[in-house]
Amino acid sequence: MRVAEMRGWGRWLGGVALLGAWACGGAPPDEGVDAACAGLLPGDLVITEYLNDPVGTDTGQEYVELHNPTRTTVDLHGVTLYSARVDGSQERAYLFTGSVPVAAGSYLVLGDVREGPLPAYMDHAYGEALGALGNTGGKLGVRCGERDVDEVHLTAPAKSGVARIYDGRLVPDSAGNDDPERWCDGAGADEPRGSPGAANAPCDSGAPPPSSTADAGVAESCVPAGASSARPVVRPRPGDLVITEVMANPRGDDTLGEWVEVRATVPVDLNGVTVGTDSAGTKVATGACVSLAAGEHAVLARRTEAAVNGWLPAPVATFGVDLRNSGGVVMVKAGDVLIDGAGYGPAEEGVATQVSALLADAQRNDSGAAWCRATEVYGTRGNLGTPGRANRACGVGGSDGGVPDAGAPDGGRLDAGVPDAGPADAGVDAGTPVNGCIDRSTGKLRAPRVPDAGSLVLTEFMADPSAVADATGEWVEVLALREVDLNGVTLSNGSGSSAVLMSALCLSLKAGGRAVLARSEDVSLNGGLPAVLGTFAFNLANSAGNHVLRLAVDGRLLDAVTWTTAAVPGVSSQVDPSRSDATRNDAAGSFCPAPTSVRYGLGDRGTPGVENRPCAR
Repeated sequence: MRVAEMRGWGRWLGGVALLGAWACGGAPPDEGVDAACAGLLPGDLVITEYLNDPVGTDTGQEYVELHNPTRTTVDLHGVTLYSARVDGSQERAYLFTGSVPVAAGSYLVLGDVREGPLPAYMDHAYGEALGALGNTGGKLGVRCGERDVDEVHLTAPAKSGVARIYDGRLVPDSAGNDDPERWCDGAGADEPRGSPGAANAPCDSGAPPPSSTADAGVAESCVPAGASSARPVVRPRPGDLVITEVMANPRGDDTLGEWVEVRATVPVDLNGVTVGTDSAGTKVATGACVSLAAGEHAVLARRTEAAVNGWLPAPVATFGVDLRNSGGVVMVKAGDVLIDGAGYGPAEEGVATQVSALLADAQRNDSGAAWCRATEVYGTRGNLGTPGRANRACGVGGSDGGVPDAGAPDGGRLDAGVPDAGPADAGVDAGTPVNGCIDRSTGKLRAPRVPDAGSLVLTEFMADPSAVADATGEWVEVLALREVDLNGVTLSNGSGSSAVLMSALCLSLKAGGRAVLARSEDVSLNGGLPAVLGTFAFNLANSAGNHVLRLAVDGRLLDAVTWTTAAVPGVSSQVDPSRSDATRNDAAGSFCPAPTSVRYGLGDRGTPGVENRPCAR
């Protein structure tokens, strides 16, 4: 089989939120949950807006907006609002000790007002409990006891005084808002620039909403420098862009000084290219052409201001993803195609890791021996690296202080039943043993945690979406009952069509974590799904008849579900939470249509990536 890389960029890859309570096969539903909010499930409250960088002093101006997407009132009594650094450290929290109702479908604005009256747009003050929210990064969330209800990553607005909002074209949901590309700066007329207490505006009012009705034959366009008319974007193909240098641990604040360097091997545009890690990414979005000539280097950085980023040469674009100091993976993608991927080990403070000038192509940079530590000083802080310039030639015959490569195959896709090509298959990274995978936490090769029968459960599927076409909007959800890796797991239907999850990286799920497999990972085509782990090419039957879905690994059946009824248009079929194991999900009546109270993306009913709702009895 051809090796496939990660399909989604959401936070659940490598950091799946452990559901504090799930109905079957684990802890009792009330363990670790505050009795006052015990009925609150993940997704019953959604963070839809925040102001983390007001003009002037933060005190009294920062706010967080919560939305209740359900059909009933939600009370915040017992709920905890919290903030933390990106790595989860230095958490600060505010506990709602009394009744604070949030009406069905409404919004509630919480702020850090510490004295005096609340602004007109604010409903409740949390005082100094959260301190100052991170201006350029961090975590913000709500939970009931140990049960996560929603959590988002803070990102920086383009300028102070502008709120960050979840795309108003999409139904707010706690899985979809994990994707930083679904957030944008608010554009309200008054201070703060946003829409606290009301539904958000579309993130790009000039673009059509994500839908399969968009004309797929219309090419993306951009305006070249000095020109007045647009031309089609020249999108890179695998190997057209090469990751040549990574600064993961600069002196000073990492969220200001991290950067990645790429080199073009042919003339290309960076417009629409996504830069990030194995778990998140940022798309280069601009109307002007960001063009590179063959052989030209470009720097993508966390911030553009030289005085802030360590006096880098002018970055062509910014990204909002943290590069782990302990080691990780950097990826460049165009749509769902991996253009280049590179891994690095523990980062030395103030020292970039670079590809030898003699090995700067997308194949040879897959070898750990191709990388070494930078030795030239740039900027004024003593950092070492050659951002925007050709690298040095690393020492001959060794890695010269280099770091292990993560083995990310370039241009890899999820296998959808392609016969095994063996070791000669061009999609396989020759530097990665096929019987192991790279752990995203340690950056080291380890044996996969192979699931056994019953440890992966089919819990939900959408056979007939209404918001988009079946060919792009169908999806399947799986639940892990213990910590497993999905590498090598096969999803198949009754007609024999199958798709195999394969990756050089460990596709890990914690116990209680859920993964979404879909026909497309593109949010503009799949109806607004949250992060997608992998794609499959076969159809899910809409009509009545004898139908089956199976999960297997190495020829061993993990779980299977059957159904005979016709699909309800725009409504997923979900297992009742009390029957979320591989035995009870086989019983008659275990599956039911998703209730009207839960919607995702463009409005279809379902809970992809989060806990199901009880079936009516």
